[in-house]
Amino acid sequence: MGLLTLREDIILSALVLLSGSSGGAPIRNKIIELTGKEIVYGTLYNMMEYLMRKGYVTTHKSEPVPVQGGRSKTIYSITKAGRAALRETMALHEKIRGRLKDMEFEV
Repeated sequence: MGLLTLREDIILSALVLLSGSSGGAPIRNKIIELTGKEIVYGTLYNMMEYLMRKGYVTTHKSEPVPVQGGRSKTIYSITKAGRAALRETMALHEKIRGRLKDMEFEV
């Protein structure tokens, strides 16, 4: 398993916080809530494609929205490999923070 980049970490964390699967808009909103920073849809969807290629995310289509002309939405789900990579990355962050905890340093 490889370590995640910060963007990958944030996106997969958002997916976990959204019960493991969600559409693009709720993922974007959760990322904004977590980070306080905007993310444009193009960046998010490019990252989702990248995470799919790595095997960390899968997709499926939802049922069409129940309105005339309603469309299906793409639902993204975190995979076991994605959860494992997130756990590994979190463990490394905790290890590093633990070593920094007793040191005095300026941010």
